Amino acid sequence: MATSRIPNSEALEAARMHPERSLRSGQGSALRGILVNSALGGAKLVAGVLGHSYALVADACESFSDVMGSCVTLYGLRIAAEPADPVHPSGHGRAETLASAITALVLVAVGGLIFWQALLSLGESRHAPNPLTLLVLVPVILVKEWMFHWMRAQGKKIGSLAVIADAWHQRSDVVTSVAALAGIIIAWAGGPAWSHADSWAAMLASLWLAGTGLWLLGPTLHELMEGSVDPALWEFIYETSRHCPGVKGIDKVWVRKLGMRLMVDMHVEVAPDISVQEGHQVAHEVKDKIQRELPQVRDVMVHIEPFDPDRPKRPYRIQRKA
Repeated sequence: MATSRIPNSEALEAARMHPERSLRSGQGSALRGILVNSALGGAKLVAGVLGHSYALVADACESFSDVMGSCVTLYGLRIAAEPADPVHPSGHGRAETLASAITALVLVAVGGLIFWQALLSLGESRHAPNPLTLLVLVPVILVKEWMFHWMRAQGKKIGSLAVIADAWHQRSDVVTSVAALAGIIIAWAGGPAWSHADSWAAMLASLWLAGTGLWLLGPTLHELMEGSVDPALWEFIYETSRHCPGVKGIDKVWVRKLGMRLMVDMHVEVAPDISVQEGHQVAHEVKDKIQRELPQVRDVMVHIEPFDPDRPKRPYRIQRKA
């Protein structure tokens, strides 16, 4: 088959997954994030208060923001799964994209809050952090790094920006925990002169948090602006359509993402002397074949045009990277 020449990609594999399976996988990832972050955040908060570590308290706040981010992801996926209605005839898939944007903005907000509170704490007298707080931080770092890799893999597998953003929320917790670890060690080993080291560590980590949030907004805005999709996904749809019976050529292919779902708009060229009914049948065969191959395609709009070998193609109508 001609499509065998097309290189595989994460976007193409995600499009091949059944929508219900994708939804269950995404919701399971978010729910696991809520449970793990709630437990780790509580442990860090208690250890930070008892161990006199501002960086660890700030780290706990970041974990609780992870809980909120996972809740947003879970809710966004639930809304995205709702069927189309008269108010939203294209479905609710963009709710998943909006959940990704909210998660990114939460990272920016939490980073700013942690920076401000850590800055204010520099002028306060304080005890050196208790080194026993390290017993909490080390397991936390290991667990959250594993969560990051697992959730990011799940997000790519199902094509969910919200789950990927939630994964980076987990990685942000790793960074704040590593910063807290370094700050506590420096403050403990350096004595009273270095008692504010973990506040400085919290400030540095907060800058990373805000930067990660802004970085995550990029793919979200790209999708909201209906930017181009993965080239391998476009090529698969193009080749699949081109080899359907009765198709003489493809004049236009436009693919856009609605959360984890896809919408396809295309102009298909057929023999100019066939009947309207035959052209209608070709259009349905193209649509049915694409949706069989890629279950995440929610709908395919096929416009039939008469084939003319002398008519120049319109490359600007083809959603394809140069």
